[in-house]
Amino acid sequence: MATEKVNLTLDGNLIDSKGSLKMGRMTEVPQEVTDNIAAADYDFSSINQYTDLAYTQFYVSVGAEYMLSARVSFTLDGAYYDLTDDKGYVYGIETGSLYIIRSGLRIGF
Repeated sequence: MATEKVNLTLDGNLIDSKGSLKMGRMTEVPQEVTDNIAAADYDFSSINQYTDLAYTQFYVSVGAEYMLSARVSFTLDGAYYDLTDDKGYVYGIETGSLYIIRSGLRIGF
C-alpha cells in the first residue's frame, strides 16, 4: 500500500521459449501389409523443421486503487502484452502488441 487510501500494483513477466526436435527415423511398412490394406505414403523427411519453434512473450501491468470509503474504491489499471512469433508453423505468424486500459468502481458488501 502506498498510503492508507491508495494501493499500487505492478506485475509482469518475460518468456523466451525455444523448442526443437531432432530428426527421427520412421519405421518402414512391410510390402505384405501395404498389399493387403490401403496405406498412405507420408513423407516425414522434414517433420523436424516444424518443431523449430521460438517465441518471445512480454507482459507488464500497472494498477492503482483509491479508497473512496471503507467499501468503495476507484480502480485504474493498464496492461501491455507483446508477442513475437516469427515461425508460425501451427497457427500462423501471431506477432503483435496489445494495450489495455480500464477503470471502474469496486464495491464491497
